[in-house]
Formats: sequence, structure tokens, C-alpha cells
Amino acid sequence: MPAQRRLRVSLVDDVARELRELIASRPLGPGELLPSQRDLARQLGVGLSTVREAVQSLTTVGLVESCPGRGTWVCANASRTGMPLAGIRQRLGELNARELWEARAVIEVGIIKYAAQKATAGDLRRIHAAMRAMSASPDDAAFIVADMDYHIAVADAGHNALLSQFYHLAHELLMEVATELIALPNVKAESLPLQEAVARAIERHDAAAAEKAAQRHMQYIGKLLDRYD
Repeated sequence: MPAQRRLRVSLVDDVARELRELIASRPLGPGELLPSQRDLARQLGVGLSTVREAVQSLTTVGLVESCPGRGTWVCANASRTGMPLAGIRQRLGELNARELWEARAVIEVGIIKYAAQKATAGDLRRIHAAMRAMSASPDDAAFIVADMDYHIAVADAGHNALLSQFYHLAHELLMEVATELIALPNVKAESLPLQEAVARAIERHDAAAAEKAAQRHMQYIGKLLDRYD
């Protein structure tokens, strides 16, 4: 991909992420209109076409709706994840834990390779902060929240808006499964080193090592599902 194209894709991803963060932190609540695309372009210091592409990526995953002449607004059922669990189930049907793991295994390895290639210093700070929170978590519930923060930070570090939306969209589904698996013996002690290996490879920008570490982590989750079944 030409350098100019890579820069453009990254810029669109960055704008989409800023809009998601605005929505998640509630300055833009469900049903509220976003500023006009011209105003957003001016506020964010980017071109109008970049904003249009970023808004389109959020429209594709059901976070915002847009209508010519009326503007763009946050979907009435939008949540921190971009779509509540009921909305995901309506679109995808009832997914069992193994189907979710299969989809995650395919997508996450690719996400982590991109993170190793593209992670910024800010991305690495988010990843390590989530790792520290996981290590210091006082109970299973806190561990699961920190674990999901870690995965979202890794996904965002790949700077691909559509791939990172997998975690934003599947957040509640993944937490449902994690809540069940965390009750198995030694899960926290066994999973932390695997995730630390992923984080270290991303920090070194070693895509090959990150891919292998991600595969080991996904294989471990598959074995947990076997134990759970």
C-alpha cells in the first residue's frame, strides 16, 4: 500500500476512534445529533472527506445513523460497546461460546499483528495500564473489566476502525463468556503470562512474535472451553 494511502487510512481510523470516544464518554448521547461534518472537520483539523469516511465506518457497525439533509446522530440504542447485547443478538442470532471463540481466534490474531506494526506510545500506555489493573484486580469482576480494557486497547492499537469494532461490538458477549470461564481453577494465573507475552511483542513491534503469542492465547481459551463443556 502506498505511504500516502496508509496515512489516509490511519487518519480515518483516528477520527473514527475520536468519535467513538466522544459517544462512549457521553458528550454525545443516544439520539443526539453529531456536529455537522464540516464542523467536525474543523474541530479535528482534518479534511471533510476524512470525516465522511469515519462517519461511514461508524454507520456500518450501527453506532450512528445518517440521513442527507438531516445530519448524523447517535443510534438510540448505542452503548459503550457501540451496540447493546440485544442489538447484537438480533443481528447475529444466538451465538454459542465456541462460535464466538472461533470468530475471535480468526480476528484477534490479525488485530494483534496490526497492533505490533502500528502501536503508538499512547497505545502502549493503555495496554500496560490495563495489564497492571488485571494483575492488581481484587476479584473476578474487576479482572474481567480490566481484561476487556486490555483487549480493546490492543484492538485500537491496530488503528483499523472496522477490526477494532469487533471488540466494541462483541464486548458484552465476550464478557458473558469470560464470566463463566473465570470461575475455572487457575484461569487468572494461567492467562496473565500469555497476555503479557502479547503485550511485550507489541511493545517490541515484533509482528511475528505477537502473532505466535496471540495464537497461544487463543489455543488456551479453546482448552478452557473444553474444560467448561
